[in-house]
Amino acid sequence: MKRLSLALLLVPAGTGLVAGCAAPARSLDQIRPGMSRQEVQSMIGQPQTIAHSPGKECAYYTLLKDFWSRVPWSVSDRYYVCYDDGRVEAFGKVDGPSPD
Repeated sequence: MKRLSLALLLVPAGTGLVAGCAAPARSLDQIRPGMSRQEVQSMIGQPQTIAHSPGKECAYYTLLKDFWSRVPWSVSDRYYVCYDDGRVEAFGKVDGPSPD
């Protein structure tokens, strides 16, 4: 058991063990308008929350910052991906400009 604990301590942050919690923010760079919901989810995983309105849906994700942008109190950012009839219409950082 001690060996397993030591092995887990030696695993660098940002590898598979941490990636299960949130996808890296660089994954958002691959998203393009017109992509389907399934294409987006295959890149960055399931959203944390989804907001619905007639004909639209916005999915919210928590994505890890790159290593050099992290500080102990902030290792991730929230992003949105909004769909219109199942296709990406707008996406970006939640704290950034809002979708039109």
